[in-house]
Amino acid sequence: MERKTGENFDEKTASDIFEKLKNVEGKIKSKSEDGKLKNISNIMSEAKYAEEKGNLDEAIKLYKQVIFELPDAAKAYDALAKIYQKQGDSQAEKDLLKKAIANCSKNEEFKKRLNEI
Repeated sequence: MERKTGENFDEKTASDIFEKLKNVEGKIKSKSEDGKLKNISNIMSEAKYAEEKGNLDEAIKLYKQVIFELPDAAKAYDALAKIYQKQGDSQAEKDLLKKAIANCSKNEEFKKRLNEI
């Protein structure tokens, strides 16, 4: 049987498949969640730019804002920990890594870094 786009399913079957697929991850992101993620992405970009320009205080503030909005934002934890490391603030780095371990599902790298301090 030759398959052609748009001719394989009736609307009911397609709707049923769509419902099953969207429930695989729990739910589809709402438009407001999508906007929130875009905002977080913009804040991350601003933080990276501030860091590149040497404005570490501003970068720290922005990375903390990302973590507040998205507590499992591994990239923000990673970047912030590196700033604390550059500044020689090992206590702040340790505290942050502990928080990252608690909040991020992929936390093995954070555990390793914490043990190295």
